[in-house]
Amino acid sequence: MRRAAVLGTVGAVALALGATPALGSSHREAPLIKDDPTADLTDVYAWRDAGNPNKINLIMAAVPLEEAGDAPNYYGFGDNVTYDMNVENDGDGKVDITYRFRFRTMIRNGGTFLYNTGPVTTLNDPDLNVRQVYSVRRITWGNSGAVVRNELLADAVPVVPNNIGPRSTPNFPNLVSQGVRRVGASGHTTVWAGQADDPFFLDLAGIGDLVNVRPAGQAPDTVGGYNVHAIAIQVFADTLTVNGRPTIGVWSDTERQNIDVLTGGGLGRWKQVERLGMPLTNEVIIPLARKDGWNQRKPAGDSVFDTYLLNPALAGFVGGPTSGRTDILAVFHTGVSGVNATGGPHADMLRLNTSIAPSAQPNRLGVLGGDLAGFPNGRRLADDVVDIELQALAGELIGNPNDVSDNVNRNDVPFRAVFPYLGFAQSGFQHRHHLPPQ
Repeated sequence: MRRAAVLGTVGAVALALGATPALGSSHREAPLIKDDPTADLTDVYAWRDAGNPNKINLIMAAVPLEEAGDAPNYYGFGDNVTYDMNVENDGDGKVDITYRFRFRTMIRNGGTFLYNTGPVTTLNDPDLNVRQVYSVRRITWGNSGAVVRNELLADAVPVVPNNIGPRSTPNFPNLVSQGVRRVGASGHTTVWAGQADDPFFLDLAGIGDLVNVRPAGQAPDTVGGYNVHAIAIQVFADTLTVNGRPTIGVWSDTERQNIDVLTGGGLGRWKQVERLGMPLTNEVIIPLARKDGWNQRKPAGDSVFDTYLLNPALAGFVGGPTSGRTDILAVFHTGVSGVNATGGPHADMLRLNTSIAPSAQPNRLGVLGGDLAGFPNGRRLADDVVDIELQALAGELIGNPNDVSDNVNRNDVPFRAVFPYLGFAQSGFQHRHHLPPQ
């Protein structure tokens, strides 16, 4: 009976979300960005490295729901998109450091329709007909918003190609390893970019089918079998923090120029078209009429959205109070006292307290599971943010313990034990969907 009650609660939550297949960590979450997948960010992660606690891992993923077998024009990063990973470190809600990535696509032979003309064994293999490379810059910003330093860390770094199949990419894991590069004058920054398995996990299909949520043991990872294009960065923690302030705020954004749809070129100044910090903010907190506007704003002005956090309608469907929710406001806009509070203006950022050591026994429920090194103190790949946020809405932080769940507790493929940690991209030849339930 308890399981049935939990499932009924999750069903009510899905109904409140509109029973729409747009739910995801940031998969097609707003009207405008859903029509621009190469600029559509899906997830942001930030955590202290367990193997080298002096380092911080930052990951952003884009291009949602990539069908692995979608030949012959496979997915890639946008040539006319700027991908930014932003860090705030002094409590004012404004960007202090940006890692900026720009991509270029090169075609070796325009006379063939093929993505590759033979087996691809290296990132510069002559048989890789469609190649992408990228530049990465570290930009330091002053308090006035002016650029203090703009350092080119590397240029023409190769992107790991799509995982086509056993004939085309016979040793895809080796290609992934080749994509790991140390950049910058000191070599202390490590980067990686390419196709990876979508690291998000939830029963999206059950929610989309008029709240046809499956019981535990029967709920599949609906985004299993799909890929994303991801960017991973690993840096020393002391290059991100300032003295006396161990907690940083992290978010990503994408920018575009005006697009010439006939040529794909861009003109004019760069404009922010999406941002992403805390998972699920724009999906389940921001109302439809304000979603596009939220994407185009900077975090420091997010107090205008406080009312949606203080009075979350969804909380009523999981048995939690629907007003006066200062606990939810703290999680999203200020950080949790004693864990990762930053003070300063209200801002949607993924806050990470870099002074909290990595957990020897990580718990998928993060802070709610007694693991202070997990979400919402940063976000690790295996943190179950759907369950954590649903349980928080139901009152876990204000004396109402619960176990609300969508019954998908892990990713469809294992995360790797080495940088960039993401699971290997799904093979286009295998074309796996409707994976076995957990």
